Amino acid sequence: MTNRRKWKIGIIGAGGITEAHLEAIKEEPRAEVVAIADISAEMASYRAKRHDIPQVFTEYETMLQESDTDAIIVCVPNYLHAEATKSALAAGKHLLCEKPMAMNAQEAEEMIEAAKKVDKILMVAQNNRFRSDSLQVKTWLKEGKLGNIYHAKTGWVRRNGIPGWGSWFTQKEWAGGGPLIDIGVHMLDLTLWLLDHPKPVSVLGQTYAQFGPHKRGLSEWGRIDDSGKFDVEDMAVAMITFENGLSLTLDASWASHIEEENVFLQLYGQEGGASLRLLDNQFTLYHEWNGVSASTELTPKPQKERVLLFRNFIDAIEGKAEILCTPEQALYINRLIEAIYTSAQKGEAVKFLT
Repeated sequence: MTNRRKWKIGIIGAGGITEAHLEAIKEEPRAEVVAIADISAEMASYRAKRHDIPQVFTEYETMLQESDTDAIIVCVPNYLHAEATKSALAAGKHLLCEKPMAMNAQEAEEMIEAAKKVDKILMVAQNNRFRSDSLQVKTWLKEGKLGNIYHAKTGWVRRNGIPGWGSWFTQKEWAGGGPLIDIGVHMLDLTLWLLDHPKPVSVLGQTYAQFGPHKRGLSEWGRIDDSGKFDVEDMAVAMITFENGLSLTLDASWASHIEEENVFLQLYGQEGGASLRLLDNQFTLYHEWNGVSASTELTPKPQKERVLLFRNFIDAIEGKAEILCTPEQALYINRLIEAIYTSAQKGEAVKFLT
């Protein structure tokens, strides 16, 4: 590495998620962050000082023109993902975009076409695929240890977790939705990646807003902005059926009267089952041993999934690996999220159209 130029990274956005990316990049010796842009000069300067980033900009367009970068990480609010991504790709940069890939499927399709046009890497930051428990279950599924998977349950539910009331998170025109597109996207992506992205047939969804409109269920993250509004759901549920006979249920909520926050994934197979509890970094294998039902509790060694994600991004740039989180898979998830919202609005199940 001493005789080799490092890949130069630029960051668009200096919010909370940017910190996670910056910490991960520190552990990748092949890359360095050389520029950061944010509409808030104060936030951009704070991140730059904290992480020794030499160039600071308040407009990402200027950063793309004036900084010497090879790749860009997009960490801005959802409504800016497509615009920032297409601009960076047009400038000849490889691109790592935070989840969700886009506000809707049309934007995601435009991003994919922009990447193809310039032959650059476009990857979506779905970090949960790189967890040790997720990778172990993926291996089991490939080996057929659970048999045919016929049903899955997944979700991310919080007790008091509405982020920044009145911020972009709680406004549909900026976020695209509430917990479904914010945290539900993580669990949809992880579950359907494990199951090799089966073809959906129908989608039934329902959304609720029982807490947010009354400024209840707020998290400690962020502050109340009375100049903003809350016009998204604070809970979404869905039932999806697939062409291969699989069914999937999803719960995503920022606020609900439950014991505690829970991030979960359960797989039901003919030969065995698996239950992941992501916050506890534990999972259970349900199986039979000599005709007797058995459960095996496993606690895999934690690994830094964002470090592994960024390493995969750099490996792909260098032509050493394929990206694990492809934009086509992210488009698939965007379409499912749209279908859930459409079903909730119509009050009936909808056919999934590809």
